[in-house]
Parts: sequence; C-alpha cells; structure tokens
Amino acid sequence: MEPDTDTLRACCTLDRIDHVDTHLLATDSARARTPEQWAREILEGPSAVMRARLTAGWTMLGLRVLHLGPDSIAGWPIAHRDADCVRLQGDSLLGLTGQLVTRVTDGGVEFATFAQLDNAVARAMWARVLPTHLQIVERLLREAAARTR
Repeated sequence: MEPDTDTLRACCTLDRIDHVDTHLLATDSARARTPEQWAREILEGPSAVMRARLTAGWTMLGLRVLHLGPDSIAGWPIAHRDADCVRLQGDSLLGLTGQLVTRVTDGGVEFATFAQLDNAVARAMWARVLPTHLQIVERLLREAAARTR
C-alpha cells in the first residue's frame, strides 16, 4: 500500500511545492489515535538523543521550530488540525518553508514533508540534508510503529 499523495498534497498550503516525500506507517491500529497523537508519537516519542538530533537539523536549516505548548509538536507550530490530518509549519530565515502532514487512514498513518525553497541558499541546504532527512523519517516511522505495538 502506498500513501495517497494527492490527498496529502491537498492538506498542504504552500504557495509552491519544491519538494515532497510521502511515507506510510502500515498499522491495523491507525484509527486508535488521532493524526495529532500520531504526529506527537512520531516526532516526540523518540529518544532524547534523536530529538536533539532532529532539533539540531531543523536549527541548521534555520527553521523556527522552538515553540512550546499544546499548539505545537516537537517545537513545530500546529497550522491545522482536524479529524483527518494535522499540518505543522516551520519557516526558515534562510528561505525554506516546511510543512509536515500526518494523516490517518484505514491502511495506516501517512506522513509527508513538503518544502518551499525560495532561493539558492535554501535549495543548496535542502539538497545537502535530503538523504539524511529521508533516512531519519523512515527511522522515525519504524520506531513509532515499534513503540505502538
């Protein structure tokens, strides 16, 4: 089963999408949690070491994701939440806007990263971190699946 990329894109509000990657955490118990609860499990459930690594990476990209409180997840402000999806948004001083979308379906939990890259600096930074980003997202989903079994 593959993530429904078109439906995930419909959750995105970026003016322009320069990058998208979608992932599926296949689980029979997806509907046992809300999209917000899944996003929290994926991004806040990892070890302290991994959370520090995530924050360091986001900071390197200039993303302002150090928000606290119930309207943020792992420092990312919640831009939208409903029964179907939660969308987090981080804006960078370097010209990158990122949105993380978590969506729950009968087949599992879909997780997508959308990026708008507004200049050459943002494009170069994103190109540099993309392979690591993809590895980390896969790891975050694997670990979230293991923690929720």
